[in-house]
Amino acid sequence: MSYDGGPRERVTGREGTNEADFGDGCRYYFLRQSSLKSPPGEWIGSADGRTEIVWREPEAKDEEEYEILPTEIVKVPAKDGETMYARLIKPAGFTAGTRYPAIVVVYGGPHTQAVRDSYRGAKSWEQAMAQRGFVIWQLDNRGSSGRGHNWEARLYRRLGKTELEDQLEGLDYLNSLGIVDQRRVGIYGWSYGGYMTLYALLNAPDRFAAGIAGAPVTDWRLYDTIYTERYLGLPQENEAGYRESSPVNQAGRLEGKLLLLHNYGDDNVLYQNTVRMADALIQAGKQFRQLGYTQKTHGVTGPARNHMYRAMTDFFEESLKGRD
Repeated sequence: MSYDGGPRERVTGREGTNEADFGDGCRYYFLRQSSLKSPPGEWIGSADGRTEIVWREPEAKDEEEYEILPTEIVKVPAKDGETMYARLIKPAGFTAGTRYPAIVVVYGGPHTQAVRDSYRGAKSWEQAMAQRGFVIWQLDNRGSSGRGHNWEARLYRRLGKTELEDQLEGLDYLNSLGIVDQRRVGIYGWSYGGYMTLYALLNAPDRFAAGIAGAPVTDWRLYDTIYTERYLGLPQENEAGYRESSPVNQAGRLEGKLLLLHNYGDDNVLYQNTVRMADALIQAGKQFRQLGYTQKTHGVTGPARNHMYRAMTDFFEESLKGRD
C-alpha cells in the first residue's frame, strides 16, 4: 500500500493473526503468525511479496501430546444490526441434544480484543475445563479494540452497562444453540474481566449461577485516573456514572456463588478494591469466598498460579455441576 491513501495490498497470504516489524525503508519485515489451528511461526519476507524465508517453523508439540478441543469463531448478530464475535469450545465427548454447564470468559474493557484467530494450544485452563465437561464461551462486546473509535466510545461516561447488555445478547445466542443448561452458567474474568464478573453477577443475577472475579476494579474512584477519566470523566462532573459503574455500591444484589481472587500487592488494581467489595458484601449479609496471594504484581505466577487454578476448578465443579 502507498502512503497517499491508495488501495491496500496484502503482503502475505497467511491466515490467522499476523504481527510484523518492518525494517528501515519498509522493504523487509519480520513476521510472527499463528491461527487457531496453527502454532506460532516466524518468517522474514520482502514487502513486495516476492521473498519469504523461514526463521522459525511452527512447532506442533501440543497436538502430539494432548487432545486440543477445537475453538469455533462465532458471529453473533446484535439487536442494533452490528455483528459481535465470540469463540466457542464444546466439551470433550460433546453429544448433540445434551445440555452442559457453561463458563463465560470475559474481559469486556477497552484496548483488548480477546476473540482472535490465533493459537492458544492445549496448556490453558479453558481447555482443561472443556475436558471436564464445560462449554467455554467468550464474546468481545462494544468497547473492545479492533473495531474503531465509535465501537469503543459506546462506553463513554458509563462503564459496565453496555458491556453487560452485549454479553447477555451473546449468552442468549449461546442458549439458542441448545447445548447449555441455563441454570448452570458461570462467569470468570481478570482485571476488567473481574470487574465485569462482579457487575454481571450483581446486575443480571438470574443469568449467572456463579462467578470468579480476579483482581477486580470495584470502585472506579480507586483506579488509575488517566484510564478512568478517559471514559468516565471527572468524578465531580459525573457522580452518577461513577456510582452506577461501581459494583461496591450494588453488593446487596448478589445471589449467585462468588469467589474473589487478588494479589495483596497488586501494582495495577489495588487490593483495596477487593477489601472494599468484601466489606460491602459482609455489610449486606452476603456469603462469598476469597483468596489472596502474596505477590506484588497484577497477575498470579509460579506455584501460586497452580494453586489458584485448582481453586477455580473446584469452585466451578462444585457450583455448576450437580445442581437440581
